[in-house]
Order: sequence, then structure tokens, then C-alpha cells
Amino acid sequence: MFSTEEVLYGEERAERFDRVIEGMVMATLAFMPLAFGVVEAWSEEVVLVSAAVLSVCLLLKGIVVGRASFTWTWAYVPVAVFIAVALLQLTPMPSAWIGVLSPNTVEQKTALLSDLPNGANLVSTLTLSFYPHATRHDLRLVLAVAAVFVVVLNVYRRPDQIMRLLAVITVIGGGVAVLALIQNVAGNGKIYWCIPSPHGMAHSGPFVNHSHYAQFMNLSVGAALGFVFVRVHRRFVHCRAVPSVVADYCGSPAARPTWAAATMAALGAASIFVCMSRGGMISMLIACAATVLVLSMRKALKGSGWLMVLLALAAFICVLCVGFDAVHDRLGSLGQLQRAEGGRWQIVKDISVAWTKFPLLGTGLGTHEVVYPMFDRSTVAALASHAENEYAQAAEETGIVGLMALVVFAVLVGRDYIRVIRAGQVPIYSAAYGLGFGLMAVMMHSLSDFGQHLPANGILSAVFCALLIRLRRLGSDEGAGGGEGALRDSRLRWYGIAGLLVICAAWGWVLSDADAARRSEHGWRRALAVEAGLARRNWQGHAEEYADLIRHAQAAATWQPDNVVYRYWLAVYRWRAISQTVDPDTGGILLPPQGHDLVARIVDELNEARACCPTFGATWSVLGQLERLVLNRSEGEKRIQTGYVLAPYDSTACLLAGGLDVEAGRVEQAFVKLRRAVRLDESCFAEVARLLVDHLARPDLALEIAGESPDLAGQLALMLDATEFGQEVDQRLLELLELKCREEASPAYWHAMLASMSYRQGNLERAIACYRAALIKNYGHIYWRFHLAQLLSECGLVAEAIHEARICLQLSPDFDAARRLIERLSVVRTSRATDP
Repeated sequence: MFSTEEVLYGEERAERFDRVIEGMVMATLAFMPLAFGVVEAWSEEVVLVSAAVLSVCLLLKGIVVGRASFTWTWAYVPVAVFIAVALLQLTPMPSAWIGVLSPNTVEQKTALLSDLPNGANLVSTLTLSFYPHATRHDLRLVLAVAAVFVVVLNVYRRPDQIMRLLAVITVIGGGVAVLALIQNVAGNGKIYWCIPSPHGMAHSGPFVNHSHYAQFMNLSVGAALGFVFVRVHRRFVHCRAVPSVVADYCGSPAARPTWAAATMAALGAASIFVCMSRGGMISMLIACAATVLVLSMRKALKGSGWLMVLLALAAFICVLCVGFDAVHDRLGSLGQLQRAEGGRWQIVKDISVAWTKFPLLGTGLGTHEVVYPMFDRSTVAALASHAENEYAQAAEETGIVGLMALVVFAVLVGRDYIRVIRAGQVPIYSAAYGLGFGLMAVMMHSLSDFGQHLPANGILSAVFCALLIRLRRLGSDEGAGGGEGALRDSRLRWYGIAGLLVICAAWGWVLSDADAARRSEHGWRRALAVEAGLARRNWQGHAEEYADLIRHAQAAATWQPDNVVYRYWLAVYRWRAISQTVDPDTGGILLPPQGHDLVARIVDELNEARACCPTFGATWSVLGQLERLVLNRSEGEKRIQTGYVLAPYDSTACLLAGGLDVEAGRVEQAFVKLRRAVRLDESCFAEVARLLVDHLARPDLALEIAGESPDLAGQLALMLDATEFGQEVDQRLLELLELKCREEASPAYWHAMLASMSYRQGNLERAIACYRAALIKNYGHIYWRFHLAQLLSECGLVAEAIHEARICLQLSPDFDAARRLIERLSVVRTSRATDP
């Protein structure tokens, strides 16, 4: 037994730990959205360090205080099962054991690895995961989410703590919403006005993906609603919410925090519409309707549905102010949602086929990107890096065991939500309405998005789940019954110390892996910067540039030797470095001395990369290309075909496999592969057109692949110039340019192309108009302006021609052709003036 003084002293020390932990939780929640939702290795490491410190502090609290209670919930079991599945997927086991758990894993890996020099050893001991590197990465994030869940559940035990956390989440979400709205109104298309966005716009605050932003904001709005409902419940717990009483409360100073939270909720809701995420809008509206329905059924807050109506009205007014037209157009596109969802539904159907091959424990956490392409039957050319459906991806990667663990966890949280709502006489219980709103919105949105893969969203969802479970246990006797346990004697304290050592060792492994990922990504970014310069010059560069490129890529691969992407591109860079010289007569690559030895070394490196992830198809394609074209090995053709099967989203794989079909005369198969290659990477169109024109004599297929792109049709027109079919291509190009140049966003050079074609057809009037349109979009292009001046002079518009030529000289004083044109036209004008 503890004396009263010991109890008080222990409570004081526990409170100190709680304050530290609460501060770290709040700092972590604030950091994650500002770091783009945590999508880079450095920010992931920060979050992992925070999760590690939080879990260690929680254990230290129990050890130091000596009587800190530990909350037990059955929700721990599915979390532990899910983590155990990922650990099992990473554990090397004899192939016979793997065959019992997942026969198709053994079959697939044996087929892909047995031809390697050490293939017998590789297939004798296997892992369930097809790509352990990706599984470890996702497992690290799952551990961070689980750690925050346990910490919040065990630290936030009092209503005042819960209200503080809801207030902090509300403030963070409100700040992010304000940033998003300001960027939408006064932004320059960049995140924070300085960081380029891949989509060329920044409507989602600090998030890159608008759907991920919508999930985060729906959760933040839920926290704000929970805060508002608790304060309203406290005010009207003993009286009816009649208009006069409500009006008095709304005008009182006591209502200011409520007004602030309500304002943040309205701004957050408005920003979801402004970010243009249809899934976010729909899921928010569904969650809102469900919450209003629940409110109408409960006596505690019955009649409080007016709160949701006011918030919806405020959000609508905000949308009117910042971007109603764009939101209206986006909502108008809901009629096209069936087509968009059709592609996602096809992905889900393909995943169901993959799941039947690996039903029990899946293909490995995080392996969708390297496994799904084998089963991809969609018409989408690009790679689906995620399944766009959290539930389908969980089934694919972790099997029925992992999916059922998530389902059981959701059921347990939902059960506590229902119990809290039913017992909602205590004001703090009203927070469940807001928490439930956020989780319902996220669960709906997860049917068409993968936002929970972001730590910013996954951890915030875990916080909501922990708070719902904690609300169910508020008021219970701490330390009594089966729900709470305490470290009350020396033996249990030693157990706590042992657990602390285990946790520290586990986090040590996790953090060392995360730090290697950060260092590796740093080297990789430097490699990409060098690559960008080389790619702009068609990979023609100095030896020093390639040395820098290979050095940075080598550093990335050294820090993460099991990263197949880094190893693959390192091999590609080595090949690019030795294949720059081309024979001007034959077009073939001239290798340097010892070139075949260097290629053989690159082939060996690619084979090592295959062992890291046997289903990464790009490795197979490049490997087959080098073996077939350089080393003259017969197995090269088979590897190219395997690469296409494994990676039908990779442009190189499609191009090489299509080339094999062209050589074999398989026209239809070649057309499908080559068209997909161009859709993935338009820069390979010239090679595709050459194959179809020179080897198959089918320029019509090349024109069909060009589709509605004036750029591709223009390349084909140059290739077929002065040929019979070239006239048909010119006519098609002219039609495309006439159509595309009517669009407001058409680039200037399309107008210049149309002007050039119009001139060749003798339509000088249209050529002049097109050059003028091009110069409106690109005022400083002196050659277009000079051509315009020449056309004007041909039409007898001497004064206008001189004016345009003078602008050319203003832009480029050394432009002699413009000066000569002015001199010639000045003579003509003078002669006209003196002519009687």
C-alpha cells in the first residue's frame, strides 16, 4: 500500500511526464501537415524519432512513478496482429515453410530467381514479401502510428486533456485551411509560394495531393466539431436551447472559444471544396448527414442540428468568396465520376485476382507498386503506385489476416463510439460526435484514395481512435477492474525496465533504418539534379558530369543496398555514360575500349538488383536489352518479354517488347505495346514511329498513336516529308492545330506551327493572324516576329512590316536580317512616296 504522501508525490511526477508527452504530441501534430504531410525521408525520420521518444517517455513514466496505470483495450490485439504479419513477411524462412503459407510466392520467386548464378541459394530461403525494402519502410510508419495510438490512449485520461488536444488539432487544421485558402486566392501555383507543385497549382495548402489534404482537413473539422459540441453541451446541459438563451450565449465572452472553433470548422470545410477533391467533398457530406442523424436521435444534444446548418452556411459563404466558379465546375464533373471510378474499380478487380494468388498473408506490406502490374488489366497507361482503395490494398499486401485485423480494430472503435453516444449525458462525451464525423469521412474517402498512407493522416486517425476508446473509459476506477493495470511492486517495475530495453532496441533498429533512408534520399536528389541537366541535352555530357551522377547514385545505393530503384538507375547511368557516341553512318552505338567488359559488369549489377525485388520489371527490360544487343546472349529476348509482363507501365519495357513484336511481324501486339510506351513517355515517339515506318511500312499506325497531339503529329510530318503519306499527315496536323489553337491554354508554338503551314498553303492572311496570336503569348520570339514582318511585306503592308522589324532590332540589336529588311522596305516606301 502507498501512503497519502507517496500517492501525491507520484501523481505530481506523473503530471510532469504527461505535460512533456502532451507537448511532444502537439508538436508532432503541428509538424506533420507543414512538412507536406510527411512524404520525404527526412520528415519521416522526424516523426519516427518523435514516436520513439513518446513511447519511451510513457514507459519511463510507469517505471519512475511506480504506480502509473496502463489502459488495456482489446484494440491492442488487432494492432499487434497487423504488426506481426509485417514482421512475418520480413522473416527469411525455408522455402518449404513459405510454400505452406503461400505456395504461389515460392512458385513466382523460383521462376524469377532460379536462373541467377546463386539462384539455388536464393530460392532455398525466402521471405513472404516480394520487396522487403518497401515492407520495412511501411512497417516503420505503422509502428509510429501504433506508438502514438498507445501513448494518446494512456496519457489523455481527463476531460481537460482531451479538450486541450481537440483545441490544438483545431488550431492546426484552421491554420492549414487558412494557408490553403490564401494560396488559392493570392498564390502563384507553388506551395508556400516557393516550392513548385507537380500539378502546377497549390490549392491544398502544404499538401501535394488534394485528396490527402481533404482527408487531413476532414479530421481537423471533426476535432473542431467535437470541441464545439462539448462546449455547447456544457452550456445547455441544464436548460433547453431556445433561441433567446442561444442568442445570449452567442453574444457572451464565454462563447468566444466556441465561435473560434466553429469558424475554423467552416474554413476547413470550405477549403475542402476549394481544393477540388471530389472524394473529399462527397465523404464530408456523407459524414455530415450521418452526424446530423445521430444528433437528432440523442437526447443530450437533441435540437443541436442547427450547429451543423450554421457551419455549412458559413462554409458556403466562404466558398462564394474564394472560388465558387471553380468549385461549381468541379461538382459539375461528378457526371464523369463513373468513368473515373471505372478505372479504380478495374484496379480493385485486378487486385482481387492478385489476392487469390496470395490470400493468407499477402505479397508484403508496401509491395503493391511492384506486384500489381503483373495483374494489371486496366486501360490506364500510367502506373498505379497505390490501389486508390485502402481496403483492397490492405488485402493485397497483408492478406486476409491483415485485412481482418483492420476490420476488427474498426469494429472495436465503432463499438466504443456507439457506447459513448448512448451514454452521452456527460458533456465531454459529446466530443464523440466530432471524432466520429472525422473517422466516417476518412473511411468513406479511403474507398477511393490512399491518404492514410501519409503519416499526417494515419497518425491523426490513430489519435481519434484512441480518444474514442478513452472516452468510453472516462470515469472508470483507475487501477480497478480488468481495464487498468499498474506497476505497483518491484517485480512489475523490473518487467517495465525489461520492456523499456526491448522497446529501445526496436526503435534503435527502426531509427537506424530511417536515417539510412534519409541519407540515401539526399544522395538520390543530388543525382536527379545532375540527371535533369543531362536529359535536357539528350544524355550528352562530359565525363565529369557522369562521374558526379554515378557518384551520387552510388552513395544512395550504398546507404540502401536493397533499394531496387536506386540500383536499377545506377546501372542505367553507367550504361548511359559509355553509350553516348553514335556511328553517324549506321546509327549504332560505339562503345569505348573494354566496352563489353563494362556492359558485362552492368549486367551483373542488374542481376543483383533482381535479387532485391524479382518483380521489378524495368530491371528485366534493360538487362534483356544489354544481353541481346551488346553481349549477343540468347536469353535477352526472354528477359525483355518478362520485363513487359512485370512492368507494363514502364515505357522502356513497352518499347523494347514492342520492338520484338515488330521484328517478328506481330503487328497488333506491337501496336498495343508501342502505343502504351508513347502514352507513358512521349519522348519515345520518334523511335516508335521509326519502327512502324521503316520496319513495318505502317505510317498509318504511327499517325494513330500520335492521336490528338500536334507535337507528335508534327514529328511524324517531318519524318514523312516528301512522301505520299506525308500529305495525309500534314492534313491531319493542320486539322489538329486549327482545333487546338482555339483553346485558351494553347502554347505559342502551336500558333507558330499553324502559321508556317498556312504560309506553305498560300494562306497569308491566316499565317499573319497566327503569328500575331503566337507573339501575344510569347512577345520576345524574334524569329516569329521577323517571319511576320516578311509576310506583311509580301502583302504590301510596308509600314506594319517595318514596325515589326524594328521591334526585332529592339529585342536583338545584332539581328542583321531585320536591319536589311527595314532598309529594303524603306526604299520601297520612299519610292512609293515619290511616285506621282
